[in-house]
Amino acid sequence: MRIDRCVCFEVPFTEMKQWADARPGCAFADVQERFRCGTGCGLCAPYVRRMLRTGKCTFHQIVTDRDEPPRPG
Repeated sequence: MRIDRCVCFEVPFTEMKQWADARPGCAFADVQERFRCGTGCGLCAPYVRRMLRTGKCTFHQIVTDRDEPPRPG
């Protein structure tokens, strides 16, 4: 299995990462607003959060919100 994009909006995580890297302090909400990720089926949200946290853009396992550290606030 290879997971490397938001399925609903066909946006690769590499594109999101490149955009986020150009904006210091960029948060998930910023990426979500720009690319609409997490607003369709929502399955990509934990992958995008992990991508922002680790820089990894391709995943070979299922990632859920439970697998990610708690979000502040």
